[in-house]
Amino acid sequence: MDAMPRIVTLTTDFGSGSGYVAEMKGRLLHAQAPVMLIDIAHDVPPHDVRAAAWLVGQACPAFPDDTLHLIVVDPGVGTSRRLIWARIGEQTFVCPDNGVLSWAITKTQLADARVLTPPPGIAATFHGRDAIAPLAVEIIDGAPPESLGPPAGQLVSLDWPEPMETPTGLVGEVIHVDTFGNLITNLPASLLPRLERAGWIRVGANEIATIVSTYGDAPRDTTVALVGSQGFLEIAVVEGRADARLAAGLGTAVQLP
Repeated sequence: MDAMPRIVTLTTDFGSGSGYVAEMKGRLLHAQAPVMLIDIAHDVPPHDVRAAAWLVGQACPAFPDDTLHLIVVDPGVGTSRRLIWARIGEQTFVCPDNGVLSWAITKTQLADARVLTPPPGIAATFHGRDAIAPLAVEIIDGAPPESLGPPAGQLVSLDWPEPMETPTGLVGEVIHVDTFGNLITNLPASLLPRLERAGWIRVGANEIATIVSTYGDAPRDTTVALVGSQGFLEIAVVEGRADARLAAGLGTAVQLP
């Protein structure tokens, strides 16, 4: 019976249709074992490690166990920042140690992490092709984790702010803006009853008083609050962009009375 292909995903800020993506995939196809290459995204905002961390933390757990996720959002490429292999739950990753795994680690325990040594003589500006892809090939072809390098110890972590109770209410912030311009807050879905009792939520200086279950529950162009698919309270404009309407983005304050 033929071996099942190893699922390998790619998440980069290279841009859709980029030749850099093709070069990475070409290197990956040098593996002796069969692989199935899956694109998660290549249009992560350039150099935006936080956006990549959110995307990876939300998307990667949906894959079958032992999927190998390659992440190249790497503004520190060629510097002393480390390359790592990591296992988080049943998923494995090869990526820079720049915080890109920090949202995933808030959701599932880090089981192991190893420091990887890039091959010699590689381009300082394209570790995706010259380091991450060849190292991934070794893993695909069966290199055991302990052979990859020494334990990594503490990984670089981004700060993911927690909501805080204040005399005027619960204050959180926008932690992600999706491709539709929806504002995903750090207020968990469990706060929906509190939102429904209050009847409004404030984003920056804007008060939103239309609370719905899904976008189609309100007329086009209405600003609404709802529980989004990511498990957090979310602000949206029906068939529009909440980020533009409310002049809001990452870090914008959100208040729930």
